[in-house]
Amino acid sequence: MNCLKSPKSLFNKEIFWFLLILLICLPAGLNILQPGYFSMHDDVQVMRLFQMEKCLRDGQIPCRLVSDMGAGYGHPLYNYHPVFAYYLGMVFRLFGASLMDVSKILFFLTYFLSALFIYYLIREFFGRTSGIVGSVFFLYAPYHAVDVYVRGAMTESWGIVFFPLIFLSLYKFIKESGPKWFILSILSLTGLFLSHNIMTLLFAPISLAWAIYWLIVLKRWKDLRLPLAVLLIFLWAGGLAAFFLIPAFFEQSLVKIDSLISDYYNFRYHFTTVRQLLIDRSFGYGPSRPGPIDGLSFQLGWPHWPVALFGGLTGLWLLIRRRSAPVLAMLFLFCYWLGAVAMTHSKSSFIWERLSILSFVQFPWRFLGIAMFAGAFLAGGTISFLEKKLLWPVSALLIALVVMLNLGYFRPEKHFYDASDQKILSGESWKTQSMATLLDYIPSQVKEYPIDLAPANPWSTSGEARITEFRRRSDFWRFTIVASSDQAVVTVPVFDFPKWQVLIDQNSVSHTSDNALGLISVEVPKGNHTVVGWFENTRLRLIANALTIFSFLILILYVVYVDEKSKRVA
Repeated sequence: MNCLKSPKSLFNKEIFWFLLILLICLPAGLNILQPGYFSMHDDVQVMRLFQMEKCLRDGQIPCRLVSDMGAGYGHPLYNYHPVFAYYLGMVFRLFGASLMDVSKILFFLTYFLSALFIYYLIREFFGRTSGIVGSVFFLYAPYHAVDVYVRGAMTESWGIVFFPLIFLSLYKFIKESGPKWFILSILSLTGLFLSHNIMTLLFAPISLAWAIYWLIVLKRWKDLRLPLAVLLIFLWAGGLAAFFLIPAFFEQSLVKIDSLISDYYNFRYHFTTVRQLLIDRSFGYGPSRPGPIDGLSFQLGWPHWPVALFGGLTGLWLLIRRRSAPVLAMLFLFCYWLGAVAMTHSKSSFIWERLSILSFVQFPWRFLGIAMFAGAFLAGGTISFLEKKLLWPVSALLIALVVMLNLGYFRPEKHFYDASDQKILSGESWKTQSMATLLDYIPSQVKEYPIDLAPANPWSTSGEARITEFRRRSDFWRFTIVASSDQAVVTVPVFDFPKWQVLIDQNSVSHTSDNALGLISVEVPKGNHTVVGWFENTRLRLIANALTIFSFLILILYVVYVDEKSKRVA
């Protein structure tokens, strides 16, 4: 007797695979979840979360300017620095998690969600067993350990999370034309756009190529509505992320970006070698250095690269015999894997030299994030062509090899078990974190970089004046002043950045920033006055915000329309 599986049994089955992937992630994330905190290169995550929270409490939405970083003079961090992870972190703050724990949760989620999403992608083409194998290969790639436990690259890790979800949703939409996949494609691309600028630069064109590939392979380009819908997906995602993308791109001239002015970030100094990619198993916690001797590990991983290479060659051989969607997917990802690996090596320098936009990538080894994604897909695809009796034994062997050979990398150099929000955000640690990003996004008019934290109060640089009651938020400051001379010039310990508006007794006045530190300076007439500063949006930011709101409202209306339509059909 035939019987259909109940929705409840299907749900329970999905829960099983969900929990299995969570279990797979636990060894990799165990050191994240321990009490305390761990060392990393970019050890400013708690501070960034703290600044985001201050923005939201101050009503500065979207957050652009932060008050305590840039040596305490404040700089437009979130006008340029990717924001997705930090907005997401505020959700966990609502449930009472400490800032330190929020940072750890966000790091752990990059492991879990990347493993979960690539499981669903590989399962679509090759089945559940292949999906699990691919998840393990993706999760336990050495570069995943480098990104979290060494570099502390929160935003890049979140950018990588969305790779498999973008590929899955675009493929399913092109194949089935369902509104669910249309919406998921938009949201996953938006997630990428808001997560990491450089990964967006590298992965968005490949995502578009993936979509075009399946439009051709599945012969779906003949219905012109579908290619137009794919184009709409990318534009719509860009619209949702416009509040960040447009100012980050078009307002670069307003700041000095350290990665663009420092010779250290010259891509020519950071190519990998064949030995580093394929042979060298050493793992360090130092920086990437010019030349072949580095403190970082740039390995593709064992058995990652042999299995990926074998999988790609298997796909080419199978292509001769049959032209199926799984085989064609393997062919695309094999080309993708080869290209990503090649771009890390100096032999690709002629490409880097000709495509000037690649200079923003800074480090060619960032392509390892793309290589580990494509390699994991190839690993999952490879075992799917085994005989059924060999499938589980070979899968178990590969999983065991991957974990045994790579689990040792997933630990920090140091762990601080007594760390807390209070310790991180006070004393010498506060000064270190406030100064740490001084060279990132500092306003362009600054001539001399501060060597110490900003003063607690404004001061008079000309004339006699008594200044009291200084108050400051992320987008606002005020003080009262009694000027005894005909005119007093007051300097406020805030970097000038478009568009600060200064008011004296509620009347708008002009201000300057022609001092060495590029700080706001205002002339105050004799007498008692209240001086206020408001940070406002430029016209470009207003347009970008409006485009995001419009795109979001249209998406909500579309979701409601789809829901009502499905109810009528039912």
